[in-house]
Amino acid sequence: MKPHIRYILICLFSLSPIISGAETSTITHYFGDMFKKSPRTIEVTNTNHTGTSTEDGIVYTCSNGAEFMFGTKTSELAIYLESTDAQVVTSKIQNVDSIRITFTPAWAEDKEMYYVSISENGVNGWIDLPTKYVNNTTRYAKLPSAGDYHVRIKKKSTNVYILKIEYFYIDLSGCPNCFLYKPE
Repeated sequence: MKPHIRYILICLFSLSPIISGAETSTITHYFGDMFKKSPRTIEVTNTNHTGTSTEDGIVYTCSNGAEFMFGTKTSELAIYLESTDAQVVTSKIQNVDSIRITFTPAWAEDKEMYYVSISENGVNGWIDLPTKYVNNTTRYAKLPSAGDYHVRIKKKSTNVYILKIEYFYIDLSGCPNCFLYKPE
């Protein structure tokens, strides 16, 4: 029995650098700060319907009454969801694991103002994510499994300004031999 335990321990210790090499990292897009920086780290084009982060290349495409704007509720740049089907869709984000969204106006916990969904191709196959309130202006969504996804935020009921989005992702840069298992 002891040789088996020794073999198991050797295997575990040999795998420990692989297990510890992957980390969770964060991409933070606080649109007001990105716009105020010099040089700006967000480019807003297409009549305020497209926003591109110059730091990481993530592109936001607004449609159906969504747009980048300085709102009456906030003097900062935000994504405004106004019309019934207003939505913003991101380009594909690598190894995303969870998302935290900060918005205004603040509402009670039972007020659902928007949906958060993910899709592998950004066109169809959208999966709605359950979200939890962190506080009255922040919601958090955990993905079923980490992967490469487009993220969509779509208005549900009340007009809302999206001030900041944080993407938590699995960073494999510290582990060149690691890969993210993606079941089919």
